[in-house]
Amino acid sequence: MKHIDFGDFHKTVANKWDHKPLHGHIELTYRCDLDCIHCYCKGNEDKSQELSLNEWKEIFDEIQREGCVWLTMSGGEPSLRDDFLELYSYAKDKGFIITLFTNAHAVSDTVIEYLIKSPPMLIEVTLNGITKDTYETVTQVEGSFERCMTAINKMIHGGLYLMIKSNYLSVNKDEIPKIKEWTEQNIGKLSKNAYRFKYDPIISPRLNGDTSSCRYRLSFDELMEARKDDPDIWKEYKKCLHSGYEDLQRDRRYLYQCNSWMRQFFVNPYGRLKFCILTDKFSVDLRTTPFKEGFYHTFPQLLKEEFKTNSKCQFCDLKALCFTCPAKALLETGDEEAPVEYYCRLAEENKRYREALHCSKQR
Repeated sequence: MKHIDFGDFHKTVANKWDHKPLHGHIELTYRCDLDCIHCYCKGNEDKSQELSLNEWKEIFDEIQREGCVWLTMSGGEPSLRDDFLELYSYAKDKGFIITLFTNAHAVSDTVIEYLIKSPPMLIEVTLNGITKDTYETVTQVEGSFERCMTAINKMIHGGLYLMIKSNYLSVNKDEIPKIKEWTEQNIGKLSKNAYRFKYDPIISPRLNGDTSSCRYRLSFDELMEARKDDPDIWKEYKKCLHSGYEDLQRDRRYLYQCNSWMRQFFVNPYGRLKFCILTDKFSVDLRTTPFKEGFYHTFPQLLKEEFKTNSKCQFCDLKALCFTCPAKALLETGDEEAPVEYYCRLAEENKRYREALHCSKQR
């Protein structure tokens, strides 16, 4: 059988202008055994309303028929479901290329042993501290650091392909470079096409509107200081400043500019098919509505949404450097057209740094 590079394979099936559900992100549960200070889904747990095993199987059958290739299984903590292994094995047997998101803390030896025998393409493990004090300041669970690291080491020794990821928070900012260093020493170094560590500085309000998580955001100065602590992270940031963000290049009167919904979708634990993980707008209930109705007919309705106010976001020249979007604005302000001060500040400073870097190159 001819070997094909993953990137080349992706290009053969994914065209950014095609509307087909290639990437599925399913949240099996919002339940978690940790109590992380920044978690976006905390406060939305309701086990009684979760999709059953058979309901998930029917969804897997349907999305396979519609052409889904990549499947991310996440939560909450997905392995907390009693039927997790049955769901995982069913999806694997359907031929999905699976990525598993986990906190590692909840993953039992039984699950690890099963995954070693039938591995996913990738396991992404959230590690928000490399010392007990910092990690447990984030998770708010005593003893969680040791249990998490034990599980990670078992996965490594079992040959599972891991990626370590961290949220950049005010309480762990000094340890992000150390987490990356630990990852390189214990899992592998970064290479051109295989990153084994990544970080996310963007912290959103919770899905229930609770904005308490936002207090752990880094200020721009803190974020820049943290980025400069590591040459790889600093190099990546400078590259991003010049790349901009992919959009539909639409008329500015339209509110939604993102086009990720054309190739990906989300399903929450209660069967809600969504175009974005942060909003229920333009979503459908898969218990009553076929997947293809939601993906092909409901999602595209967002293209008709126009600005209804004189929001400064509509004509802002910093769009390519800004991390906000209607979904984030709605969560944080209650108004999807409203600017979010924190993101405005980041965009302004990103522009300043981009101009400074451009000037230095001209010298």
